[in-house]
This record gives sequence, structure tokens and C-alpha cells, in this order.
Amino acid sequence: MNEDLREQFMAVMARCRKMDAAFTSHCEMQTNELTILHIISGKCACCESHGVNLDIRKVQDHLQISKPAVSYILNTLEKKAYIQREIDPRDRRRIAIRITPEGSAAAEISMQHYSEAWNRLLDEFGEEEMEELVVLLNRLFSIIEGECG
Repeated sequence: MNEDLREQFMAVMARCRKMDAAFTSHCEMQTNELTILHIISGKCACCESHGVNLDIRKVQDHLQISKPAVSYILNTLEKKAYIQREIDPRDRRRIAIRITPEGSAAAEISMQHYSEAWNRLLDEFGEEEMEELVVLLNRLFSIIEGECG
């Protein structure tokens, strides 16, 4: 096995962990928080339901995170006054989650910064190479998830 290649891979993986922080450094929130706010507000194409009776399972699947991680993010968003949780008046067994005006404003600012960073990245990298990178990364993560469970 090529030891140099393995060390290069490990270094790249370490840099990947820092990517979200670098990509969202000028944002009001992290990527997962922003994505969940967009799901709640109905601006994310990943889930057809939003706000009331948020489908936590679909959020988990979309973000590839655990249910406790989703709960932690929702708690964080609530502490920041970006969302409100209340008992759903139509089904008292469920919790309704709504985005607040503060949450909408923060999401809008964050999405603007995120979009600017994305556009700069796409200009430098190119759409074709970005599509190829996404395919390769998805393949890599599928292999890793299969190996590591």
C-alpha cells in the first residue's frame, strides 16, 4: 500500500472537517442549523412538510445525522429565538415548530453569505468538476458507511 497516498488522504479528511466552519464563517449559523431553518420555513426542496409536525426522520436522512443531533440543533435554534415550539392544536401528541422573524432574518443573512461563498467556489472549481466531486464524495461516503457501519 502506498503510505504517502494514505497520509495525503488522512490530511484531506482532516481538512474536510474544517470545511463547514470555513464555509460558514461569516454566517449567523452552521450549515445544519441553516438547513433545518430552511426546512421549517418551507424553503428547502428536501422535505415536502414544514413547520407544523416537522418530519424529524426526513431531516435526519437529509442531513445524515442522528435524532439526538436534530434535537440538539432544534434546542440551539430555540435558545437563539430562531424557532418556537408549541403543542400542535390539531394533534396534541405532536409539537409544532415555527420559524420566528429573528430566525427568518438570520437565515436570510446566512443564506446570502453561504450563496456568495458557494458562487466563488463554483467559479473557481467549475460546475463540471463540482458535479464530479459530488459524485466521488458520495461514492466515498457510501463505501465508508458500508465499512464502518
